Amino acid sequence: MKKLTLFSALFAIFTLSAFADGGKKTDDSNKVPYHVIRQFEYEFNDAKDATWTVTDSFEKVEFTSNKVKMAAYYDLNGKYLGHTEAVSYTTLPAHAKKQIAKEYEGYHVKELIRFQYADAPSSALSRLTAINVADDEVYLLSLYKADKQATLRITPSSAVELLSKN
Repeated sequence: MKKLTLFSALFAIFTLSAFADGGKKTDDSNKVPYHVIRQFEYEFNDAKDATWTVTDSFEKVEFTSNKVKMAAYYDLNGKYLGHTEAVSYTTLPAHAKKQIAKEYEGYHVKELIRFQYADAPSSALSRLTAINVADDEVYLLSLYKADKQATLRITPSSAVELLSKN
């Protein structure tokens, strides 16, 4: 369980950093197979400013769709895993917001990202972010308070889990 939480925390930090401003981005599109790029173009036909990143575990493309920052993820075989998008805090379930307000009093929302799975979590990346394999999405919330930060994972069933805190 500790290993799963550690991997989840690393994924959450990687995902949240995808939406951070600043820093020069490199484009690995020349490393992405042709069929993966075509699949992305088919699934996100209104995507603008696509930038690819290839890691040892997956391929990620950051883009904008309808003025919303997004990122789509593919496994190394080219299978679409899901996508992230920046969302408003109001989209969280009411029970989760109540628990967060109680446990993180005085913290402010830095960023909220929703990870939407392509299908039931069956890939290694999907299992890292899922609490319940029946969940088809998960929220990753970054909070701050003075010099403190916390990253939480929230499921649609309102389960709130601390991924990292400093």
